[in-house]
Amino acid sequence: MRARLAALVATGATAAVLLRGKNGSLGPNLLLLTVAYVALAVVLVVEVRHQRAGLPTALGKVLVAGCAAGLLVLAVAVPPTESGDAAAYSWYGRVVAHYHANPYTNPPSRYPSDAWARRVDRPYQDTNSVYGPVFTAVSGAGMFLFGFSFLAARLFFQLLAAACVGAVLLIVWRRTRSPAAVAVIGLNPLVVVSVVNGGHNDAWVGLAVVAGVVLVTRGRMRWAGLALAAAALIKVAAVLPLLAVGLWVWRNRGWRTAAELGAAAALAGVVAYGIAGGTTAIGPLRAAQLHFSGPSVWKGPERWLGGHGLSRWIATTATAAAVAFMLFLARRRIDHADPSLIAGGAVLAYCLLGPYVLPWYVFWGLPAFALAWRSRLTWLAVLHGAVLHLAYVPDPEIHGQPVDRLFLRSPLQRFQLDFFQMWVPIVELAIIAAVIAYSLTFSSPPASPNLQSSATNGK
Repeated sequence: MRARLAALVATGATAAVLLRGKNGSLGPNLLLLTVAYVALAVVLVVEVRHQRAGLPTALGKVLVAGCAAGLLVLAVAVPPTESGDAAAYSWYGRVVAHYHANPYTNPPSRYPSDAWARRVDRPYQDTNSVYGPVFTAVSGAGMFLFGFSFLAARLFFQLLAAACVGAVLLIVWRRTRSPAAVAVIGLNPLVVVSVVNGGHNDAWVGLAVVAGVVLVTRGRMRWAGLALAAAALIKVAAVLPLLAVGLWVWRNRGWRTAAELGAAAALAGVVAYGIAGGTTAIGPLRAAQLHFSGPSVWKGPERWLGGHGLSRWIATTATAAAVAFMLFLARRRIDHADPSLIAGGAVLAYCLLGPYVLPWYVFWGLPAFALAWRSRLTWLAVLHGAVLHLAYVPDPEIHGQPVDRLFLRSPLQRFQLDFFQMWVPIVELAIIAAVIAYSLTFSSPPASPNLQSSATNGK
């Protein structure tokens, strides 16, 4: 009963945030999202206790499916509440479909009279596309078909995100038969509000990664390589789960099988970037490498030392640290029965130690984590996503204003600034320490070809 009630509370609180719209005030939204995350945690805790006690699930699959479906529909029906990225996506697609130009060399500011360009948020007016060729192809096709109105374009990206999340829910259910695993995705405010309502292409990445994991377990290495490559060809940082899964295949299936997966992924990458313009498509990534997000553990060092010309060194160090952490997590789980935690751990490593991370990036690994929803690593990933989401809840009163003017505003706004710049990095460092401690005591279960059995064993 408690799990069902908590599921309804999570659904209601998340729906309330969406219904409040983009002009919803900061305080109530923070409260509602906190309630939703706490309720989701209650759902998972109750389900774990039931399984450990040998009791049947406390959740009904119809209840979870209905709540998740309702939230997805509402997330598409409501205009984006927390992000303007759908406008940027539309612009990059319009460059291809309307101007027949290259989005990697044509920022919005080049077309000041274009109404679509003017809708892109001010910080990105001079920014070329930093997304991969797969995104460019899909966004170009979407704007060719639906670029006749702002509403149609927005719905295209939101519906596409919702469809990807729906496919993830179907995969998770078929592989685990666990309502709790479905709740990790379908009742998660981060997924509903940030990913689907925001129309983010991170939904595509998460689907591609979990599809690659499932294909690996079925021995379809070439298709798995293409799926994982597709993730990296949307957002380049998603190459980490490709590398991690490749290591797992090499250890558990042999180097020939790993080479088959790697060759398929490499061929896809070469062909895709060749079509997109080669080094021209890679160019914007070099500039983006020097960007640091506020809650990143590297933002403080960049703020202190960046002015001395050390920004690139800090960014390189951050990338190396994320890769090293990914290798550490993979090494501790290399003998696991399936690669779901390997793939999810690679994403978690980047989200904790990458120089530029936004809340919706967490979704890259969340579907893979949902396949092993009882794992402590999964719970830490869900916690990190919740913390990032709360830190990025927008305040319509100060939208578009510099954050250093927050001292003129309310104590709540000042608290969120402190939370954003100071407490989130501290929490991230604590999560890193917890992940390391847990990983050092982690013991992999015996290998098994059956993903379902490994996904429910709690490791």
